[in-house]
Amino acid sequence: MLQNNPYVEKYYSSHDGLKLYYRDYNQGNSDKLPLLCLHGLTRNAKDFDKFARHFSQHRRVIALDMRGRGQSEYDPNYKNYQIPVYAQDVQTFLKHENLEQIIAVGTSMGGLISMAIGASMPDIFKAIILNDIGPEIDPVGIERISGFVGNGVVLQDWQQAINGMKVLCGNLFPDYGLDDWETFTQNTFRERKDGTVVADYDQTIGNAMREVDDSVVPVDLWAIFSSLSPISVMTLRGENSDILSNETLEKMAEIHPKLTKLTIKDRAHTPDLTEDISLSEISKFINQL
Repeated sequence: MLQNNPYVEKYYSSHDGLKLYYRDYNQGNSDKLPLLCLHGLTRNAKDFDKFARHFSQHRRVIALDMRGRGQSEYDPNYKNYQIPVYAQDVQTFLKHENLEQIIAVGTSMGGLISMAIGASMPDIFKAIILNDIGPEIDPVGIERISGFVGNGVVLQDWQQAINGMKVLCGNLFPDYGLDDWETFTQNTFRERKDGTVVADYDQTIGNAMREVDDSVVPVDLWAIFSSLSPISVMTLRGENSDILSNETLEKMAEIHPKLTKLTIKDRAHTPDLTEDISLSEISKFINQL
């Protein structure tokens, strides 16, 4: 496990008074545009730690815990777990930090949030990096995710959690070693005072996903994506993804004049962003902006 945190832990208040957490790497020590990292549906800022350590050598990197995840406060009204509210939280954060222009890095749901903000505030993003997400989402993947989100499983210890993740996600990351599985599991769960281990998000997010379609897939995604034409976009796709199809990725390239597309071998939903090819191609992309 990585030690010696190179980040500062911070909080800000949402428009409706929730205390929301973020990690700030290399805060203000570079004149390069910051990277703003937005995680997936049941994920959190921990997912971006290795990615942030890499890029924060040369620029500021910020990773948010969206409401209901990680160290951010849970929302008492689960119906607020939807894209428009998350987008408002990010806009509140940008004002809190006085950020006028950034590069968004959005994994899955984080990519949807990025697209929504980019459509309404095109000047805020110099570029958007979409990690295994696009304007059309494969229903096979949605059904798979719906099957485990909010299931309330309690595990007896970390080893049981690691074993469970291997069974559940082994086909998504066929090249993972023991250290990879430990990190992935630590990023996914949290330990309670009694030593048991639970998923590190509000279980009522599952209710929101099943009851409110817009909490997962906003309407008119192609229209939203088309409106991003002034913004440089890079899209990464896991070659075995059940969320972003290759056909959708090709259509995105036809529609968007500034799209850079990359398929990551031996990945499904989602690439880690720390694969050698991901780091090198993302570096090339942002350095050419």
